[in-house]
Amino acid sequence: MAIMTMKLGGHLGLIELCNLSSSVKTFLGPQKSYKFIYDPNTQESSLTCSAFRLLESLDLSSAVGQLLNETIQAHHKAYKTGTTTLFFLVGVWSKAVLECLHHGIPVSLIVSVMLEGLNSCIESLEALHIPLHNVLTTKPTSSDSTSVAGGRSTNHENHCIATRGGISDLKCLGHLPKTVKHVEIIPSINSKIRQMSKLSHSRHFSIPKICSFQDTPPISYHSLEDLTKSLSHGNWEAMELVEKAATLLLENTHQISVTKDLFQAAYVNICLLRSQSELNSSATFGYVTLVRPEYATIVQKFEGKPIRVLLLDGELTEKYRHLGFNRARNLKLVSKYGDNISSCEESWISTAYHKIVQANINVVLVGGDACPQLAMQCIHRDILIITHVKPNVLQAFSDCIGAEPVTYLKQVSNHSIGCEVYAKICPQWSSEPNQLIAVNIYAHDINLVTVVLSCRLLPKIQIMEDQFWTCSSKLYNALLDKKVFPGGGAVELFCLDHLQKLEETLEPVSSANRGSLSCTSSWLSTSVVYYQSFVYKCLAKGWIKYLSTLLFNMGEYSSELEATTIIQKELRNISTCSSPSSYVINEYLRNVLKNEIEFSAEYTQVPVYDNVLPKVEAWRSALHLVHIVLQSDAEIITGSTTQKRVTTGQFVSGDYQFL
Repeated sequence: MAIMTMKLGGHLGLIELCNLSSSVKTFLGPQKSYKFIYDPNTQESSLTCSAFRLLESLDLSSAVGQLLNETIQAHHKAYKTGTTTLFFLVGVWSKAVLECLHHGIPVSLIVSVMLEGLNSCIESLEALHIPLHNVLTTKPTSSDSTSVAGGRSTNHENHCIATRGGISDLKCLGHLPKTVKHVEIIPSINSKIRQMSKLSHSRHFSIPKICSFQDTPPISYHSLEDLTKSLSHGNWEAMELVEKAATLLLENTHQISVTKDLFQAAYVNICLLRSQSELNSSATFGYVTLVRPEYATIVQKFEGKPIRVLLLDGELTEKYRHLGFNRARNLKLVSKYGDNISSCEESWISTAYHKIVQANINVVLVGGDACPQLAMQCIHRDILIITHVKPNVLQAFSDCIGAEPVTYLKQVSNHSIGCEVYAKICPQWSSEPNQLIAVNIYAHDINLVTVVLSCRLLPKIQIMEDQFWTCSSKLYNALLDKKVFPGGGAVELFCLDHLQKLEETLEPVSSANRGSLSCTSSWLSTSVVYYQSFVYKCLAKGWIKYLSTLLFNMGEYSSELEATTIIQKELRNISTCSSPSSYVINEYLRNVLKNEIEFSAEYTQVPVYDNVLPKVEAWRSALHLVHIVLQSDAEIITGSTTQKRVTTGQFVSGDYQFL
């Protein structure tokens, strides 16, 4: 088999990935550092602490830059969280691949072993899943009783079954086996614990005492407040707004548990208020929007009275045509009057105005633009036209009041006009004169909440909106997955321990089996163990770099080197414990965080959680992108096309392709 060596200088794609990802280093962890991005062409600058927003300001004109952009855009569209992790790991794993190439490891072997190691780590993470089968809307006291699974049960009965360091379904005590002997307190991250029932005399449910832990006061199960705090990752204010929005959405339901169906992004609207303090940010029922001051008098006349609302999902203009409309071809407008076009528009305005008036409509919610002349005429008849209403808002009103959205005014009928809608001015967001007025349009039992984000710093308002949607997505993904990971780097530490164990299981080909192989195959098989071990080490270096950067950014350690030393110490501690998952869940953060993070009083002693699927998919996407760029670089350097199994990671012993 011919072996071709490759110079590292030829892997320009991997080097470019390293350079691009170095810019997100300060975005890891709860205490993010802001970056000013200056554009020399426009002489403008912007402020950001988001990897996704930073991507918009980077030069991604190259092929590698476009691949990176597409990967992060796809992940952000799917999960709205985890983009910083993906961006950072792309860089550190690109460096890991370059190190493997420097040691002469074949491309096919790098891809295969890295994928094999990552997939093995992901499979092992099932031991760290913390189930969220029942997230209660409120946190009950010890004296309260709560209805669970359709029946009434006390807190004493709502103990949970300990499974793999997590919590399984809440079950009534009467349905549990008679093998329940006693309740054992098992602490969780940051000294926050949950009370669990220990099933003894069962090889399936009994949990051996592996490590000695200190007892702290228990909590019986997750509440919405507990979960949002644990997922906030330093964004306290944004997550509080998410919690308020979720609580409002659940007020009119009769369920005691929060589910993905009860809390969705489609039920939440954002209103940006750029003229007031951040303290005025809040959440409220209905649709809050900003209108011109001259609309204030109209809204005041509406207060306390039911109004008629028309939902228009297109534009309220003469030239608007729906998507897919094809104009007739080969037609010319011939007129001897130059103002014929304007007269056509005036005719349309007059017709539209009379249509709205005859239908006795008070408010028109328009998805797009509206003709300014028509809007001014409607003001004189106390008719409110609100533009740029998002589709989810129109759908929320449609579901609540039964009105069918229409595309053109010609389609207006009794079925497209909704009643029992109300409007009011929001004085708490309309304090300054000659400014836009905040108006709330709502209906009883509407499944819509508006979160008002207020900030006087214009560059920061976009950051606040991004943080809110990130926190909202974290809560939704947790409810969707029905499980979470322990956070603070615990998952990455567990993977590092697992990779060490994979290295220990590697064995060279025995002398008996080696005799049946050819000379070349024998040499390859002897080299594979060394290569696999080295690739595992390089893969682990990426996670170590991630962890050390995370701990350093948290302000716990004076340097990344000190943080790396602590990580190595924790890996030694895990190796001495017969249950790595128990150690990671219960002891890791308590040992690593030598100084308490500056939590507010209400956020003290709260566990840190991470989403499951967004984190795992960020890892997969990062490694997949690195392998695509590696394969492309290799094809350019060698002038050959690698086989399909290089990309898929398929790997057969004794049959490696050296590039």
